[in-house]
Amino acid sequence: MNKPLLLLSFAMLFWIAVKAQTGTTETSANGQTFVAMFYNVENFYDTINDPNTNDDEFTPQAKVPWTGERLNTKIKHIGQVVTDIVKPNIPDIIGFAEVENKDVLLMLTSSPALAKYKYAIVHYDSPDERGIDVALLYNPKTFTVIDSEPLKVVLPNNDRTRDILYVKGRIHTGEILHVFINHWPSRRDGKEISEPKRMAAASVLRSKLDNIEKMDAKADVLIMGDFNDEPSDKSFTKGLQALSTDTVFVKCNLYDLLYPQFKKGEGSLYYNDWDLFDQIIVTGNMLMKHKGLRTSVADAGIFKADYLLYEDKNGTKRPNRTSSSSKYFGGYSDHLPVYLKLTY
Repeated sequence: MNKPLLLLSFAMLFWIAVKAQTGTTETSANGQTFVAMFYNVENFYDTINDPNTNDDEFTPQAKVPWTGERLNTKIKHIGQVVTDIVKPNIPDIIGFAEVENKDVLLMLTSSPALAKYKYAIVHYDSPDERGIDVALLYNPKTFTVIDSEPLKVVLPNNDRTRDILYVKGRIHTGEILHVFINHWPSRRDGKEISEPKRMAAASVLRSKLDNIEKMDAKADVLIMGDFNDEPSDKSFTKGLQALSTDTVFVKCNLYDLLYPQFKKGEGSLYYNDWDLFDQIIVTGNMLMKHKGLRTSVADAGIFKADYLLYEDKNGTKRPNRTSSSSKYFGGYSDHLPVYLKLTY
């Protein structure tokens, strides 16, 4: 082999090695796509007052009335996001945060936008004081639920919060996928004061993951949610032990696939600046495989359709939310949805 060809061969081998490490060659041209998404839909309530929860703000009699018309607009908006996020595909599994009950999920799955897809529901009522839960929708044609359970998060001072939803399922090719949907305690009382609550949630999730790993060191695990913390915060680095994607992959370790966006200052919600609270995490095994259920760093993203954003008076684009405590805006959510494409 002459010298130019030899140098070209070495360059190509180096490129392939780099791409394999970053995961960008994991998607096969001959593979099929399995899509997961997560969306904090911001106060997806029905209009009925529940005497057991603090949902008074979401009734027709509230200061900012929550009416049937506004609920229907909310359902239409969520359906639009679900059908647009990975066109021409639709998500095979969908994690939601801030849903009040199974009733609103049934309204959503039977709505004009989604009825033809026949999504099934996994939902448990959690002890959250506001009555909001997490849930999973799934396409029964591509995903079969084997087991599910709500993982209770016990907080200091007997505070109540959302359960972590665990779903064990089988994709239609036969492979097992362990899915976790999260909505960790908020920063309402301040980041530092509330941090022990998110550490408690991380501990519950970590414990369940350790049990799964003992049974199967090569388990495919997908973790999605609104964590109310960023990838560099203690609940991730110490509690959950999730790593950035700019390191060497190890099969049983956890990797935050939206870490590159975080490093670039992108986010899923806006307060004083962009924050990345909505994240997608997988085991290294899913990033290292060349066949079977697999994914890559490049296959995760934040959905930023123009209709999900508005421009404030300073010219800054931020999520176009549904309402605040004093005004109805008619938007979508104060969070942007995130998604992941997997190949099998």
